[in-house]
Amino acid sequence: MIKQFVFNHFQVNTYILQDETDKCVIIDAGCDTEEEREQIISYIRNNNLTPEKLLLTHAHIDHFCGMVDLAKYYDIPISMHPDGRKVFDIFTLQAQGMNFHKLDTANVRFEYIDYGKNVQFGKGYNLKTINVSGHCPGSIAYYSLQDSAVFVGDAVFYQSIGRTDLYGGNFDELVLNINNNIMTLPLDTVILSGHGPATDVDFEKTNNPYIQQY
Repeated sequence: MIKQFVFNHFQVNTYILQDETDKCVIIDAGCDTEEEREQIISYIRNNNLTPEKLLLTHAHIDHFCGMVDLAKYYDIPISMHPDGRKVFDIFTLQAQGMNFHKLDTANVRFEYIDYGKNVQFGKGYNLKTINVSGHCPGSIAYYSLQDSAVFVGDAVFYQSIGRTDLYGGNFDELVLNINNNIMTLPLDTVILSGHGPATDVDFEKTNNPYIQQY
């Protein structure tokens, strides 16, 4: 089961993915205020869920501003690709530039995931990690075969792709990774983006202008 929240002034999609044993992972916790964080915590409490992973698709602060507090609250690490640390570590500049609250990362643990590895949680639930770097270093997508869905962060949007004019962005790299690693998934795979509505591989292969030109 997938539960979606929309948080903060950048309207980030935060996802909770749970298995049949009520274990769950939280993807891109964008909850920036106490009220938003309470929405996540209350949902988890009310549904008797046990968070096992905090999965980050990429290290822009609008996607991880809530992860620091949740990592401390649930005593679990933040999981991300190692290349993302160079972006994560400038979180103070990101907070100032994007109007987010200050973060205290003291005592927060990190777990690093290489591309192509499986993330496991619950009772044999597997998420395959996919290289979608290009929006920023270390961008990683999580593909759930069980749900026919892929969590892509800001790599792909409905009829669009992520911007590449920020620190570490690379347009050619992003388009190459989308075409090689996302558009090769089954056509009925639902694309769950970091902002905006869901789409799917079949629709984007036909209608996304950034993909059509390659």
